[in-house]
Amino acid sequence: MKLEEDGLEIDFTNAIHALKFDQQNPQHQDFHDIQNMPRVDFVVELDNEIYFIEVKDPGRPNPADTGLGSFLVKLANGKLEDSLINKYWYSFIFRWAEDKLQKSVHYVCLITLESPLIPQITEGLERKLTLLSNSSSRWVRTPLASCQVHNLETWADIFPDWPVTRLVPAIPAATLAGAPL
Repeated sequence: MKLEEDGLEIDFTNAIHALKFDQQNPQHQDFHDIQNMPRVDFVVELDNEIYFIEVKDPGRPNPADTGLGSFLVKLANGKLEDSLINKYWYSFIFRWAEDKLQKSVHYVCLITLESPLIPQITEGLERKLTLLSNSSSRWVRTPLASCQVHNLETWADIFPDWPVTRLVPAIPAATLAGAPL
């Protein structure tokens, strides 16, 4: 099954089930009826695990946002990590309430930035999600098996069975260099 987000298409062919979790069309079967709830872009189920996947492509041409400049401001002030964490938590609670989380859950963010920025995002998420990755002696299940952040290159290395195709050309890096911070 191929799913699209932010001008990127990911082929989840080997998945048992894959859905666009932030579906906004009320007529679509995957529509989730709580308006304005932060949620991940995709939920992908494999034999033994579930992946919550969030896609961010700050270099895509989109008149609805300010692109890379806005993204870098969110990264610098910590709002990006907060947003990503909220998407995970709300998605987790929604799927838990649907009784759809019988397998370990992994959170993966695909962010089309250059490699030097990826560790900063990863560190911010890990710092803020520490409580989820530690388990209580009373827990029967862990709410977060792993948290990963990848760009297009590392995604291809880690998830070779889930190829990404760019459907909308990215804005050239030279154009983005002048983006306001």
